[in-house]
Amino acid sequence: MTEGWSRTENQMAVVGRTMAQAPSAIMEELFQDVTQRPGQVVQNAAIGGGIGYGATILMRRAPVIGGLVAGTALLAEGCRLFPKVSNFLDEAGNADSREQRIALARQGSQGVGREGAMFLEALPAAGLGSKLAFTTLEKSAFARNTSYAFAEKAEFPVRRALPDELFMRGPGTKLKTSLMTEAESVDALAASRLLPTPKPFTVESGVLIDPKAGRMSRIMSGTPEGVELGVVQKPGQITGHIQNPYVDAPGMMSVPDLQMVPKGSLSFINAGENTTFYIGRGRAPIAAGSEVPVQAVVVDHKMKEAFLHDYVAMADRKTYGLTGLKDPVQLDYNAALKALQRVDYDNPWNSLSSIARYEPGSVSQMAGSLNLAPQSSSAFSRVATKLNIGDGVPTFIRSTLTGSNPLFLADHSNKR
Repeated sequence: MTEGWSRTENQMAVVGRTMAQAPSAIMEELFQDVTQRPGQVVQNAAIGGGIGYGATILMRRAPVIGGLVAGTALLAEGCRLFPKVSNFLDEAGNADSREQRIALARQGSQGVGREGAMFLEALPAAGLGSKLAFTTLEKSAFARNTSYAFAEKAEFPVRRALPDELFMRGPGTKLKTSLMTEAESVDALAASRLLPTPKPFTVESGVLIDPKAGRMSRIMSGTPEGVELGVVQKPGQITGHIQNPYVDAPGMMSVPDLQMVPKGSLSFINAGENTTFYIGRGRAPIAAGSEVPVQAVVVDHKMKEAFLHDYVAMADRKTYGLTGLKDPVQLDYNAALKALQRVDYDNPWNSLSSIARYEPGSVSQMAGSLNLAPQSSSAFSRVATKLNIGDGVPTFIRSTLTGSNPLFLADHSNKR
């Protein structure tokens, strides 16, 4: 006997009854799996653990590819479920009697129960797989090398191939507070705080900030040795990246770092309590062993000291870092902070180079305590040689340390 309900009323009644019965159906299916089909439970758990492990490594080392994989998986799952849901709703619309609606809701709740039980069986294993991935990724040399190679060969090229605009859209890409303190000045200090150094340090990450547009790229992660943003910096924009704060000279630029920033434009490096604001050299070739102008202001927030670097160094022949660094000029720390909050948008070096010098009312221990003589890192040398980054690649940022007795950045092991 029909009741004269509309299709919509029939569908709402069936769906409501299905959802009400779903929790008990999930628990019933889960109980039957555990007691009658333990092999299926083990299989689902293994699949969940594998997904958790793989997804964590992908999102840590290759978030762009990871996002594409996740999106494809969701699309595939949607294509799998859509016909089932569509057929179910179509049948629900034709359920004109109470008995038909009860039978159809029971059928629907059983389907939800199977899907829900599979999810619950896989979820704890996925969490364990994710935790295991964190452990092996950071502690296993094989996992690090493998993920590093994947990022270099697959993730970074994908980033370069995507339109820049894609990196400036999505959650977290709109600046909450304007960085333009005046019509033609930008708060570079606030920009550097948009990329805090994580504790503990695991991998380098980077960001591009467009202060006038009020947007920033998504924060891109890389490897312990470097990161590629996938976004080409334009004049007026600011790039920044995180480096390992536990090395001899935290925050030191490499030649590729300088080349990836347009000539005269501003970039920053965060390394623990140290922030280095430096001026890019642009894409002009810099041969190994040639002279490299260094223009930077280094701020040590822990020691409350700041230093100006304005001289010519050399491009190291092995690591393509900087060598022959000279003694910096100590700046007034408070004046440096104030100047960094109002940096000339068109010519940032005008603001950085004019910061008031330190007046030695009390002797600072900084200059006397630093002993940076960065040691040539064989690991970094092998990486640089293998990658052949003599002229860099677009948006590639790499931490490379070399030199002889520079007073360049803060060596925490020698501080008071």
